[in-house]
Amino acid sequence: MIWRRSVLYALFSWFAISQTVWGKGTSPGSGAELAATLHAISLDSEQTYRVRDLRIARGDLKLYLTEGVLSFFTPVGSRRIAAFFTTVGSDAGDAEVILLPPQTSERNSLAHFAKTPNLDEHFDSALFFFTDGSAAEVLQAIEREPVHHAPETVQTLQQRANGVGRSVASQLEVPLIKALLDKHSDEDGIFYGVIAGRRLGVFDVTYDPAQQESNSAGRVGPAPTDEFQLWTNFRSRHAVPFLAPAADVSRYAIEASIQADLSLHCAASFDVKSSAGDGRVFEFSLSPRLRINSATIDGKAVEVFQRSSARLAELGGGDAFLLVSAEPLGQDRQHHVTIDYAGTIVRRTKFGEYFVDDRTNWYPVKDPTSADFDLTFHLPDHLHLVSTGELLNESARNGTRTIHRKTAVAVPLAGFNLGEFDVHAERRGAYSIEVDAPILAQNLNISDPTLLNQTDRILEEYSRQWTPLAARSLAISPIAGSFGQGFPGLIYLSSVAYLKTEDRAAAYRTRRSDDFFSELLLPHEIAHQWWGNLVRQADYRSAWIEEAMANDAALQYIGRVNGLPARDEILETYRQDLEREQDGKTIESAGPVNFGERLISNYGFLTWQIVLYEKGSWILRMLRERLGDDNFQQMQRQLLRDYSTRPLTNEEFRQTASRFLPAGAPDRSLDEFFDTWVYGTGVPALRLETSGRAMTIEVDDVPDDFMVNIPLRCKGLGAHWVKLNAGDNRVMMPRGASSCELPTKQEMLYTTGKR
Repeated sequence: MIWRRSVLYALFSWFAISQTVWGKGTSPGSGAELAATLHAISLDSEQTYRVRDLRIARGDLKLYLTEGVLSFFTPVGSRRIAAFFTTVGSDAGDAEVILLPPQTSERNSLAHFAKTPNLDEHFDSALFFFTDGSAAEVLQAIEREPVHHAPETVQTLQQRANGVGRSVASQLEVPLIKALLDKHSDEDGIFYGVIAGRRLGVFDVTYDPAQQESNSAGRVGPAPTDEFQLWTNFRSRHAVPFLAPAADVSRYAIEASIQADLSLHCAASFDVKSSAGDGRVFEFSLSPRLRINSATIDGKAVEVFQRSSARLAELGGGDAFLLVSAEPLGQDRQHHVTIDYAGTIVRRTKFGEYFVDDRTNWYPVKDPTSADFDLTFHLPDHLHLVSTGELLNESARNGTRTIHRKTAVAVPLAGFNLGEFDVHAERRGAYSIEVDAPILAQNLNISDPTLLNQTDRILEEYSRQWTPLAARSLAISPIAGSFGQGFPGLIYLSSVAYLKTEDRAAAYRTRRSDDFFSELLLPHEIAHQWWGNLVRQADYRSAWIEEAMANDAALQYIGRVNGLPARDEILETYRQDLEREQDGKTIESAGPVNFGERLISNYGFLTWQIVLYEKGSWILRMLRERLGDDNFQQMQRQLLRDYSTRPLTNEEFRQTASRFLPAGAPDRSLDEFFDTWVYGTGVPALRLETSGRAMTIEVDDVPDDFMVNIPLRCKGLGAHWVKLNAGDNRVMMPRGASSCELPTKQEMLYTTGKR
C-alpha cells in the first residue's frame, strides 16, 4: 500500500527528507547516492519522443497513449524508472486508461467514487514510475515505428514535469531504492501511474504483482483527513494462484530502556532468512517516532535508509526503512541483524495516565512474523511494566526497575504497557492472571476480585471450547480511551471498563455503553488470544474473521451468563446500526466485510466498526445456524489446528466451514453463503404471503443481484430451505407441511418487510 498512500500526499502538499546513517563511510551504489540521484531527476531530451498508438498493459490495467509526447526522466542507478506523458502540443492528442474490476463489489466501489463501474478515462497528462520492464518494452515499441525524437519539447515540459516528478519520487524513495538494490525480476516489478483525468481529475493506478490483489485505483480524499480512498483493488483475471510469503524473521531479543522523560532507547537483534530476490537489501517497518542510530548484519555495519517526516510521525503507523548491505545477502541464508534506535512512543495524557502510542511497531517489523521474543525492560522503579511473554525475573535497584520476559512459543507480535498501577496477580488453574488498575481511578478497589474472576472464568471456558493456550500468563492492563486491544499474553482494556457504571462519565452510562464496557469488551479481547494471536488474517480482506470470531465468542458468553435475551438484544442493536442511514444510504451498503480497513479511509471509523464487527457477528450467527453449535465448535477447533502457523484467507475459511455442514444442507460448498454475506452487501426486508399452498416471498431493499438461502419454518416438517432472489419469489409449500413461516430475526440478518 505504500505506493498509493505516499505518492498522492506528495501531490497534495507534503514532502519527506531522507536521512542516512552509516557505520563506516559510504560505498558505491548506496541508498544515499541513489536517493540523491532520484531527487534530482529531470526529463531527458535524448529520450523524448512523439508517440502514437502506444499500448502499455499490466495485469488488468490498460493504457493507450493515442497521441502525445512521452519523455523519460534521467536514469537512476543506470536504470530508467520514470516517464512523463502529455498531449500538449499534439493536434489530436489523447490517451486513455482502462481498468475493469471483475467482482460486483469492486465495480460498486468504483462506481461510488468514480461514478462508473468500469474505469475508462481519457487524460492529457500522466506521470509513470516503474520497476518492471516497462522502459525497455516501451523503447522497443517506439523503435519499431518511425522514430520521432522531440528534444525541442523538453524545455517547455521541464517547467511542469521536473518538480512534480521529483516530489513524487521523494515519496516513493524507499520502494524505488529497494527495487534498485534488490534482485527482483521484471515480472515482479511495479508499475505506477499518476493520471490527470479529464473527468475525474488526478488519481493513481497501480499494478503490483507482489500483492495478492495486484490491480488498484484510487486517490487522496478531501481535506482535512487526506485519507487515501481505494476505489478498487483486485487480482488479475488470469493471474496464477497467489503464494503468500512465509515468515522469515525469528528470535527477537530486545533490550529497552525507558527514561524518566519517557524517551525510549532500544537495542534489537533478530534473525532474518534472505531470498535470492533480496539482493543487497532488507526492508522493515518501524514507528516514525523512532529514529535508527546504527545497524549491523552478521556483525558488519550497514547503511540504514530511513525516511524522516514530521507528517509521518503525526499520522502514526509503520514507516518503511531499508538495511543496505555492501554485499549480496544470498539465497536461503540466515542472517543476524542488530538495530539500535531511540525516540518517544510513550506519553502522559492530560489526566496523568501513561499511553503507548505505537503499540504494534515499537520494534522493527517484517510481516508476516512468527517469532520467539526475549524482552528486557529498564524503567524508573515507580512504574510497573507488563509485556508479552512469561516473566523470568523482576528487580529494582538504584531507582531502576528491570523486567525480563520471554515467550514460550512463537507469536506474531509483542506489546507492552506501563504506568502507575495497583497490581493484583494470582495463579488460577492453568493460568497466571494479572490485573493492573490505574491508581488515578476513583472509586476503584483493586482488592475487588471481580475483574480477575471474570478473566479466570472466560479463560477456562474458552480453553475448554477450543484448546488451552500455550502461553500460561495473561495480563489485563488499562489504556486511556474507549477501546481494547489484544496482544499475546497482554490485553489493553479501556480504563472505562474498570469503573462501575455509576462512576463513569455521563457519555458512558447508557445501556449500550454499559453492555460494551461491562459485558462485551473483556471476553472479546480475551478471545483474541486465540482469534488474532493463533489464527491470523492473511490480508486486509480476511481481517473480519478474527474480529467476528472474538465478538461471536463474547456474545455466546453473554448468552450463557446473562441469558439469551441479553445476547439477542445486542444483536438487534447491530441490525439497527447496519440499517442506519448515512449520506442517503444504509451503513451496511458501504461495502462488504471483506473490504476491511478500506472502509475506514473511504467512509470513516464508525462504518468500518459496524460492518466488520457487527455484520461480521451476524455472519457467524447465521453460519452457526447452518452448522449447528457442535459443528461450529468443531470447525473452530479445526481452524486452530490448521492455521495456528499460517494465515487464514476467506476462501480457506469457507472451505473449512463447508466440511462441517450437516447432511442434507443446501449450498454444500457455502459459495452462495459467502457470495451473499462476505463478498456482497444487502440486508433484505422479507415478507411472506400465503394463498393456499402457494407462497410469495418478497425480498426488498437489496441490490438487484442479491440472492439468499433461508430456512422456512414449516409446521409438521421443520426447516425447509428455499433460494430467494431480489423481488417476488413464488414457491410452493412442501408436502407434509400445514403452514410455513419466515425464520426468526434471531436466526438471520433481515428486517421486517414493508406492507
